[in-house]
Amino acid sequence: MTTIAGFSSSSLGLALALAAASPAIAALSPAQAASAPQTVPYPATDPSFSRPDAQRMPSRATLRAFLTETKRYARANTFCFVQRRLDRPETADPGMSVLSMIWHEGKAIYLVNLVRSGERYERDSAMDPLTEGRLLASSTDAVDLTTDVVPTDEDVGTSTFLVSRSWVDRELSQCRRVGVQVRIAAFKPPTTTP
Repeated sequence: MTTIAGFSSSSLGLALALAAASPAIAALSPAQAASAPQTVPYPATDPSFSRPDAQRMPSRATLRAFLTETKRYARANTFCFVQRRLDRPETADPGMSVLSMIWHEGKAIYLVNLVRSGERYERDSAMDPLTEGRLLASSTDAVDLTTDVVPTDEDVGTSTFLVSRSWVDRELSQCRRVGVQVRIAAFKPPTTTP
């Protein structure tokens, strides 16, 4: 096999093919090319995120009650649900699982429920979808994406309600990758009699 400066012809062919496929990197020195950021067509999957257990997700009736309570039913609304396993230092209870609801039109992320490690989620059989939706709408466990997001983790400091831009971006990207999307069409809420 013919070699050029210690490379086999197949290695050289592979290097040339890669260089031709990426002209910007080919123009860089080897050291620059090695440290050049690579464009990833999609966010990498974070193993702490997973598709949510269907039993933990609010029903469509609950989401309609939520939208009725927030008075946001005149247009279609899109939600994304994603489950995440928490570990130290985020929690004193490693393995705890949190279900988050990203409400795109409402520009908010809600904490829907928590399940401790080794336990299973049990829906409260005494709670109807209307009550569950109202409780979710009045929850204080929500991040307002227009006011509660700061640039860095350092900016969060000791705040109990601020989150960093990187945290939000991670939640959004992982929800797109492994979450469940739910769309609720515009509707007229039922009229209530006093």
